Amino acid sequence: MATLTELYVRAFSAESFFGLEMIINWLAIIVIIWIVGLTYLVWKSDSTQKGRFMATLLFFEGLKCLWQGTNIVPYSVDLQNVWDIGWILKIDVFFIAQITAIILYFLFPVYFKINSLKFMYRKNLQKYSWFIAPILGIIIWFSIKDTTPFRLQNASWLSCSAVGAQPELHLWYGQITSEALSIQNSIGACPGVFETLISDQQVALWALTLIGTPVSILALVLIRISQKKYAESSEDFMTSQTLYTGFLGKVIGNVVFFSTILLIIPLINGEPAGFISRIEWRYVDRSFMANVKYFIFTVNLGFPVIAIGFEAMMFVYASTKGTVLGIDKKLRKTFTNTIFTGVGAIAFIASSEIMENLLGFGLVGGVMLGVGLFAVRRPVIGILDGISNRLIPSEYTSEELEYLELFSTSSKDGKITDNERILLKTLATAYGITDERVTEIENNFIENKTENSNQDSTTSEMKSVVLTIEESEILVVQQWIDEKGYTWRSMSDGSTQWWNGTVWEIWGQNSE
Repeated sequence: MATLTELYVRAFSAESFFGLEMIINWLAIIVIIWIVGLTYLVWKSDSTQKGRFMATLLFFEGLKCLWQGTNIVPYSVDLQNVWDIGWILKIDVFFIAQITAIILYFLFPVYFKINSLKFMYRKNLQKYSWFIAPILGIIIWFSIKDTTPFRLQNASWLSCSAVGAQPELHLWYGQITSEALSIQNSIGACPGVFETLISDQQVALWALTLIGTPVSILALVLIRISQKKYAESSEDFMTSQTLYTGFLGKVIGNVVFFSTILLIIPLINGEPAGFISRIEWRYVDRSFMANVKYFIFTVNLGFPVIAIGFEAMMFVYASTKGTVLGIDKKLRKTFTNTIFTGVGAIAFIASSEIMENLLGFGLVGGVMLGVGLFAVRRPVIGILDGISNRLIPSEYTSEELEYLELFSTSSKDGKITDNERILLKTLATAYGITDERVTEIENNFIENKTENSNQDSTTSEMKSVVLTIEESEILVVQQWIDEKGYTWRSMSDGSTQWWNGTVWEIWGQNSE
């Protein structure tokens, strides 16, 4: 009986690309946990019906990572009791999440106004749609899961206990299929010690998984159309733009995943290939091209996980940037570190595999690449920071707001004295604000002040988190949207303002 430790040692062996697939599996679990936390953040920070919709969509998008995340438990007949539960998460929960997400995609016109579909933009629909969708997802899945096109009827464990031994098949449920017997016979004498799972490959389940991509493209088009509606309101436009960017990233990730499955792999394999073919590449063929196909197939498993993580990051920024100070900074840092680490890990594994085939010493390539990557870390991080800054526009943290307030006070007379500059420098150092960020904050303030001298000050200040700071030094404490779609904000002087479509008005003055 293999222990969990032994199974993980095998999973991180050179034959398994130093644990590439297991790393992707654990990344999926991390993304799920992250998204659950982000869902709670969105739920608490935005109590509007649109906020509820976004939180629900975010949660079920995260649950789709369970398809990959459940594989942190290695396939083994000795762990069959664990897989009795894991299979429910991998199949039932995944497809409930998939169906629910598809329904929620179709509900975008309910929460984002689109002229051609404005009949759907109704308060009553907004109130109930976000929680009816999961109910429908559960009902639909349990209605179709036991029908012939969708039912998984057979699964068995394929195992090799030692080099040179005969591979064995152990029935899990249903019966041992002809495909399983064919793979067993193709292996001959075991080339190594391993265990894997062979189960039905139902076309209907693949179709249900695949259909999410064209539907998300449709949702992407709807979000794009809705941007025209919000073009005159900078806040709503930025929210719509951020959602569009997040959905675009998710769609690109899914398109890459399915293009690899449906086009690239069949092109280099000579015929369509699925999870059973991957077993043959790993344990039967074992040629260089089989390793290439297995590597491409394995790396491709990470694209849906990364795409969902990116979508979640952008959704959270769109939903909380007006209510959670500093969220942009945290998300930018997460994006930069994740991309750098992910690219480094894949490059390490790829170089190690190449050196293994050329010299027989795979780790040499990985170490050489690691040293080189460390040497160029700063410029690479700089490039990634630039990308993240474009994806997630900068917002002010509470510390930066205090610095900005002091800077505006010091610059009222048009100049900064030496003593004032020393005080500003001390405050920036205490709050950990870098010199580059200080320059950015001050330049933005000066640019906004210049713009304010040439146009209506109230309208231009809507684009900043500071309300006429150079004159009144009144700060925005919190901003939100109510159930009717009106935008409100609480000010540091205790007043409450609402946006009438043209200017901010103080609630209680000239209000109906």
